[in-house]
Amino acid sequence: MDSPGDWTATALFSPSKARAQQAQARDWASVESWLSKQHGKRIPSFERNEETLQALLTLATLNEDADEQRVLVEKVERSALTVATTRSHDGEDVYQTLLDSLGKEDLETLDAVAGASVMLSASSFNQTCERLCEMTTDEFDLSEQLNCTEVQNAAIDRECSRLEGLLAELRADHFQPPPNVLEQTAEWTRSTKQLKSKLAEYDERLGAIRSVPTPSPSIEDVSRLKNEVTVLQNRLNMVTTELAAFDSLPSDPKAARAVLERARKDLRELTKQRDRLFESLASND
Repeated sequence: MDSPGDWTATALFSPSKARAQQAQARDWASVESWLSKQHGKRIPSFERNEETLQALLTLATLNEDADEQRVLVEKVERSALTVATTRSHDGEDVYQTLLDSLGKEDLETLDAVAGASVMLSASSFNQTCERLCEMTTDEFDLSEQLNCTEVQNAAIDRECSRLEGLLAELRADHFQPPPNVLEQTAEWTRSTKQLKSKLAEYDERLGAIRSVPTPSPSIEDVSRLKNEVTVLQNRLNMVTTELAAFDSLPSDPKAARAVLERARKDLRELTKQRDRLFESLASND
């Protein structure tokens, strides 16, 4: 162990170590007191370290508990011996008469009380009652804890059932990925890369176009463009009118040619009819 001077010097710089050393000193004092009771002033020499201290403390505690139990046993034995020696022959008769006067239920009750006293290690009826009350309280606490545990287990079972149902639903066919998901993902990745490259190219072109200065149009240019738009609009109307005559034609080219041929034939027949009518009018004059 450290010398007192070393302990004082260390305590000035480390309060926690000082408290630990004080506690250790108290433990050693307790051990030495127990050894003095066992061996007197001639305490055997031994190595003083932490393991030895803990071993001696444990041994001292067990020895003191054993001494207390032995004292209680001796007290009970002395009490029984005193009762046995002081009981007279008349007392034996009274005791036997008392037992004979008890009924079967009374004897069973007496045996139950005696058995309970032995099981509870009680030396008196009052102590037996106190320990029975303690056991009743412990039983109530344990039953409440058991009820709470059963409620929690039921809640856990319900949650497990819900999660199992959810897991089964997630494993259903309509939640399964398509078989070609890897090929689709690869195709989408390639398309994304191509679109990114084209987007960069279009951004570059758009930047180049925006960088080129655009001249502002003059009034003459606007007037000229307006006239051109008017001419183009008139031409579009004419073409639309001409094309309207062909709206009734079928979309198939062969069928359209057949319709045109019939129309040309009808036109030639009408032309011939007109010529004959004109000639007949001229001959009548």
